[in-house]
Amino acid sequence: MGTVRDDIDQELLPLFLEEADELYPQIGGTLQAWHALPSDTLLARKLQRSLHTLKGSARMAGAMRVGELVHRMEEQVASSLSQPSTGYWDELQNQFGDIGRMISLLRTEIAVESPINPNEEATQQRVPFASIGKRLYRIVRQTGKELGKKANLELRGTELELERNVLEKITAPFEHLLRNSIAHGLESPLQRESAGKPPIGDIRLSLRRENNEAVFEFTDDGAGLDVDGLRRKAAGMGLLLADSAASDMQVMQLIFAPGLSTASEVTAISGRGVGMDVVRSEIVALGGRIAVLSRRGEGTCFIIRLPLVHANNGRARPDEQNCEGRSLGLQ
Repeated sequence: MGTVRDDIDQELLPLFLEEADELYPQIGGTLQAWHALPSDTLLARKLQRSLHTLKGSARMAGAMRVGELVHRMEEQVASSLSQPSTGYWDELQNQFGDIGRMISLLRTEIAVESPINPNEEATQQRVPFASIGKRLYRIVRQTGKELGKKANLELRGTELELERNVLEKITAPFEHLLRNSIAHGLESPLQRESAGKPPIGDIRLSLRRENNEAVFEFTDDGAGLDVDGLRRKAAGMGLLLADSAASDMQVMQLIFAPGLSTASEVTAISGRGVGMDVVRSEIVALGGRIAVLSRRGEGTCFIIRLPLVHANNGRARPDEQNCEGRSLGLQ
């Protein structure tokens, strides 16, 4: 830890600490449950997902020491998913405690803010999606720097307002989508140039209101999904019969299955054993749904729909491309 230093973003740190308030107890409960049932791999995967989310949030806020501690615990979990020894559990518990102490230390470094009076708080329940824009831009810059890739992030329709608690809960899925887009979607600058593309990739997140739903479209102009690879991997996992007549569109949706990935390598950015299933589960928990469309060599588009019981009035932009087919030429 001596070589790891914090680079705190004072605007993002409070957001990280709010997220830690929810994730840290969740990690503790899952760790305890897994200790009681060490053969339960679903609990191990749940623990990995929570650690991965906490690590990413810490690093985005510049809390690099917390991020490093969480990364070490994540690696420890991944190192033994069979029957761990007694000493293994003691080590995990010590790492969990170290993370908690470091988070507490960060709290003492925040200047005490004046309390919000109740009348003001009522007006702050709905916030524009744009309020997390700076955080998303930072993720793109930092992830691209770590992977040697460059990407432009375009945000559109961010005036759409959501309830604060809903926005907080969907922030982590969008962060995960951004990291995965850069790590596994966008090609390297040399690969893009060879394919006749600009060396800098494009990522777009657009929002609109459609009937009684808030629609989020997340698109990149990367390599697209390897559908044949997904078929082989799904068949190998027993998710799809080898001679299945499932359409390409149906096969694409299998990326949301736990443990299914066609990534050729594991990185600290994308995590180990942490896939799109965590994104889907968090969207579903909010009453929403997610689907994916892709064309090989042209890019990928995720469509997320959330019920508008939480969202404020927003207007669709008439000039906006609908990625449900049109932006990738799939209709």
